[in-house]
Amino acid sequence: MKNVNPAVTDTTANFDPSPIQTMAGGIGGTLAGLWALSGLQPRDYQSRIIESAIKMFAGQFRVGDRTSPAASSVLIESPTGSGKTVMGLAAAAFIQRTTGSRVGWVAMRRNLLSQAEAENVLRRFGVKMHLISMFDKDPPPCDLLVVDEAQHDAATSMANLHSKIRPTWTLGLSATPYRTDRIKLCFDQVIRDAGIAALIADGYLSQYHHYTIPEYTPSVVADLLSSDPDRWGKSLVFFHRRVECEELQAMLSNRGIRSEVVTATSNRDRQLVDFVAGRFDVLINMAILTEGFDCPELKTVFCRPSGKGTTIQMAGRVLRTSHRVPKKQVVQCRHTRHPMMRTAMPEEQYLWTDDGWRSIRANARLDEMAMIARRRVAKADVKLPPLIAMHRSRQRHPWFTPSA
Repeated sequence: MKNVNPAVTDTTANFDPSPIQTMAGGIGGTLAGLWALSGLQPRDYQSRIIESAIKMFAGQFRVGDRTSPAASSVLIESPTGSGKTVMGLAAAAFIQRTTGSRVGWVAMRRNLLSQAEAENVLRRFGVKMHLISMFDKDPPPCDLLVVDEAQHDAATSMANLHSKIRPTWTLGLSATPYRTDRIKLCFDQVIRDAGIAALIADGYLSQYHHYTIPEYTPSVVADLLSSDPDRWGKSLVFFHRRVECEELQAMLSNRGIRSEVVTATSNRDRQLVDFVAGRFDVLINMAILTEGFDCPELKTVFCRPSGKGTTIQMAGRVLRTSHRVPKKQVVQCRHTRHPMMRTAMPEEQYLWTDDGWRSIRANARLDEMAMIARRRVAKADVKLPPLIAMHRSRQRHPWFTPSA
């Protein structure tokens, strides 16, 4: 895919990186103006992250008593739903207005580029930017390169793109610590501020209920979805293989449940529009929807057995808040390498048994209440009625008296 926005004005003659060094110490006022223009009330961590990134580029970021040298590349690692696109646009708007820089926004998929441009227009950030495919063989020159879903930054295609553009600054946006070691090789600084657990606690991401099933197969998932469709609502399902996706779709179709399989060759844009509109109930894929898919009304995600990075990507799809779906759901197999509760504790946990769903937390509460009751009884000062006490105080004959 070629650069999809080649008409952006070239501001080469106006680019001067030096003003950022003098403005970085007092960026609050400029950022406040950008936020006011966008109509957004920034979250505390968003302001901290943007200021940190700009100070890192300016060489004014302090760690204790030490000032870090100016960075040419900074990675913002922040969960899905934390507003990475908004943070990237706000940082780009500040840098472009301060230095006259040419901005390029890079992503692997077209829908990510479209989302960034739509947000730029909707929020009135006014960033003049080239939208660039990660696979572009002839990218336009840029002074600031914003890399969306930057966990792909270590890929050969991204390295080639960097070598052609040679930007002054690179700002990466990533939702997960996926390929963390390789990412560190590509960025001078990494910003980690707000984790999933903290964002859930603060209400920026949704509370969720966690369900553990014994096995993760198309037949098991089909049985769950068909036996209680109202429980699961709009559902997103992940499998390792395409044949598993198609097997689940066939099973659901036989039971009257509408679903579609999203692949690299399917009409993904049409499928996502139809899913959001409620024309079918279950979206099935392998990994293509771990990125760039936003549906706040999504109620349940079925996560295939995976490690930490992929699990966080899959589960993150369902954690966006929605007043229509106040509680979200994550379903995992007991054999998975990374249960989601290791990252953020659920509000409720359910375990599948032969008798149906068992609430782990509810049973834990009952056990705790029973233990408290037993302790109180044991500590109680019990006074027996006088008649019973009198009889208990008499000398009792032993059960067995040995013969002489």
